Amino acid sequence: MSKAQKEIYDYIVEFYKAQPELAPSLRDMCSGRVGDRQICKPRSSRTSAYGLVKSLCDKGYLEERFYRNVAYWVPTDG
Repeated sequence: MSKAQKEIYDYIVEFYKAQPELAPSLRDMCSGRVGDRQICKPRSSRTSAYGLVKSLCDKGYLEERFYRNVAYWVPTDG
């Protein structure tokens, strides 16, 4: 896992800890903030965040799910 992938993975994990009933959007991931805490560096492009998320899905760290044809990602257990 690269440093950028680790940042996004840690962001998703922290987001679910803070707000378990919501899923982070790509825009949320680009901000890098969960509440008032900065978890990872801000990114200017949702495309770069999506590429990192997609690679984490391919490696098995995240699972892609859909709700009303909108994708969201959750960490896998193993």
